[in-house]
Amino acid sequence: MPFTLSHAAAVLPLIRRTGAGRGPLVASALVAGSFAPDVTYYAGTVVPGGMAFGAFTHSLPGVLTVDVLLTAGLVGGWLLVREPLLALLPRAGRERLGAFLGGRPRTPAPVRERAASAGWFVASTVLGSVSHVVWDAFTHPGRWGTRLLPALNTVVGDRPLAMYLQYATSALALVGIGWFLWSALRIASAAGADGAGTAAPELPVRLRLLLTAPMVLAVLLGAAYRTLRAYAVHGAAVGWFDYLPDALFGAGAGLVPGLLVSAGAIRLLGRRARRGGAAADGGAPGRPAGAGAEAA
Repeated sequence: MPFTLSHAAAVLPLIRRTGAGRGPLVASALVAGSFAPDVTYYAGTVVPGGMAFGAFTHSLPGVLTVDVLLTAGLVGGWLLVREPLLALLPRAGRERLGAFLGGRPRTPAPVRERAASAGWFVASTVLGSVSHVVWDAFTHPGRWGTRLLPALNTVVGDRPLAMYLQYATSALALVGIGWFLWSALRIASAAGADGAGTAAPELPVRLRLLLTAPMVLAVLLGAAYRTLRAYAVHGAAVGWFDYLPDALFGAGAGLVPGLLVSAGAIRLLGRRARRGGAAADGGAPGRPAGAGAEAA
């Protein structure tokens, strides 16, 4: 899939428009699991052998082992950057999207229920990764799906039919994801989302743009580096279209440090704002610290 995010479309039928998984399924694990098999391709930007290891992450043993660990890492990273990313949006979008991305409310649970939740997390991960592997099997030459349907190997315009299917389904999937999010945000708006899950501070427009800059710059640098590295190997022997996967993998790899820098800065701003608010409340003339909180 030239655009890994398109794989999320395969698990959307298992996710409610409230942002929660259907039944006991875990939405974040479904989505991250659908991305996991491609993670090593992005890591290949800086980790030697990352591209080759993708053959394992796209296999059944990989789905049941490494992909589960990669999904856990993706979900953990998402939880770190989710609220800072929401802080970069205007208030209306932040509240609606925050209500959707919050999923199910978290409540204390006994050990047995937590163990069951962990099991469903793994099951959701495997479902997401399997959807990815099956999709790729019929859209990438040389995979078991194209061997099962040899017609997909038919060359049309110097490219196998499977590659056209790869790009077409990727584009259609993005449209489907956009429609799903649009309808989900309409539901969140009708329900009166209050943005309660957003812990980041209210940021002025100029500061939001400034904090977005590291992500944009990192994406551009990553895409340029990966593309130039591939060009040094292949040169003009392949067309510009063949460099698109390299550009996307490099962009995704660059996004990671950009996200961490921006998210870290936003969390630091939020912490300072909370400390400043607490100091102002506690130091107000004529009343003891904490009086404002009690009055509220």
